[in-house]
Amino acid sequence: MPIADYNEIVQREIVPGLIDTIIYDALEPFYKWFSSKEALKGDLITTKTRLAHTSNAGFYDKSDVDVAPATHVLKKPYWEKVQAQGYISVHNIDISNDAPGGSTMDMIADQIDLELRKMVDLHQAAFFTQIKADVDSSSAAYSDAALSRSTYPMLVSYEEPTDATITLAYMRTMMQTIILNKGKSLKEYVGILEGTTWHTFKALAAALHTLNLVTVAGVSADMGYPDIQNFEGLALANPEDFTNMTTGDVFMLRRADVSITAHMPLRVMSKQSGADTVDFALYMGSNIHVDNPYLQGKMTDKD
Repeated sequence: MPIADYNEIVQREIVPGLIDTIIYDALEPFYKWFSSKEALKGDLITTKTRLAHTSNAGFYDKSDVDVAPATHVLKKPYWEKVQAQGYISVHNIDISNDAPGGSTMDMIADQIDLELRKMVDLHQAAFFTQIKADVDSSSAAYSDAALSRSTYPMLVSYEEPTDATITLAYMRTMMQTIILNKGKSLKEYVGILEGTTWHTFKALAAALHTLNLVTVAGVSADMGYPDIQNFEGLALANPEDFTNMTTGDVFMLRRADVSITAHMPLRVMSKQSGADTVDFALYMGSNIHVDNPYLQGKMTDKD
């Protein structure tokens, strides 16, 4: 089979299946909760943020002249686009004797599958690293634009960094601080807990309204706690959908403020191949970022 035929089969048969399974399964949970953003040309993803607003509104007499207008500070945070690359090589096989759908094609598909899974893992881990960096209460700079949180209090998030196991009190404090003090609705938010933290929190939350003991033939049995989809009005994401979070992390994110930018769809390109070798390069690029840090919350080391 000519090398060109392998490339045609890869593009027509293998790549669409990988997009529908590996990429969709890993990144679909993000699209379920957050919105996508158009990928603009260039190397940067930019947004506009109001960091300060000073009003001169008040009660005046009709004879008063126009007062000074309100003033505000606008800045443009930006994030550099990131992309992953993989490379596979299937060799030491007599490609010319391979039939369509034969062993060589199976090996190519298997190699692409394995490499793509690694690239998707890198993206998902990078998503949570960026969320964690954007949602911060320290003096660390915001975005690649290095905007100072000390200078602009609107960039400061709610954060609970104590090295302690998650409790209902920790979660309630974060929810109350964000909702009561910042005038937002719980319906706008989603809570995302890393798996280890989730299993501890799930039992605590479920115990508020569910007794996990049942009596069978006069004997009490522990049936475990049911899954919970929300906590006192806060929607909770399934931790099984997010497998690359740092242990102990908890996020409370306003969904409208989190954007995903897929600026480089999966590309699988055939490279120079020899008589007994076929090579393919894989490319993919996506970013995530969080606007309005002031309205977000996170907890760390809660495992």
